[in-house]
Amino acid sequence: MSETSSSVTVPGWAQGRTGRGQGGFSSALFEAAIGQQVSIGLRAPIPLETELTVHETDSRWELRHGDVVIMTATPRVGLSDEDTDRSATDPVTIADAARARSRFPVSADTHNAPHCLSCGFGERTMQVWPGLVDDPSGRQRVASDWIPPAWAGSDDGLVRPPFVWMALDCTCGFFVGHHPERRNAVTVQYAVDILVPLRVGRPYAVVGYDGTWPGGWEGRKRGASSCVFDDTGRLVALANSFWVSVPDGQ
Repeated sequence: MSETSSSVTVPGWAQGRTGRGQGGFSSALFEAAIGQQVSIGLRAPIPLETELTVHETDSRWELRHGDVVIMTATPRVGLSDEDTDRSATDPVTIADAARARSRFPVSADTHNAPHCLSCGFGERTMQVWPGLVDDPSGRQRVASDWIPPAWAGSDDGLVRPPFVWMALDCTCGFFVGHHPERRNAVTVQYAVDILVPLRVGRPYAVVGYDGTWPGGWEGRKRGASSCVFDDTGRLVALANSFWVSVPDGQ
């Protein structure tokens, strides 16, 4: 039996692809509405400025627009230290992340989500623009320096979680997009652990990499991870995701 417990509305300014809710931001709102850590499955484009209802059935949740399932969620436990060590990558300095950001591979004319609040080119975006890291090891990673703006924070100066989820999501996406077998892809599975609260106005390095899925594409699907380091090299947030390739323009 399904029980409606709460609702989520993604604000119009929190878009990813034009006219759709940004996947990371929307997933964070869904997890907050559930009230515990979950793994999110993204199933359909996310409508903006629309009340979406949360339904719980046998320890599984669905976020619905009418009869359409927009997202699903299943319980999970937070990362242990062992999980973090296995999933994380080596730190990238703020300076190296800034150099990588200068290699951001798209322009306002070629970006498939030019109005994205995280990685888009509008006047009010977070300007998370991941480019290839100059890595002597040869391991492919992307990174961007990032100073969370004041409007992404609460009154206490901490960055609100949906903005962290958003930055991590876009960074995973540009890692997938930079892969030698470049494909247009969308997030289908996503989970985030914020290990240390982030603060607005402080510099961070957001890094995208292969995580625990180094094999590249398996058919239309591949995995990617991303994380945030502070200016001391401390890991403060980590995301794991799966992506599915879609035709260009979708």
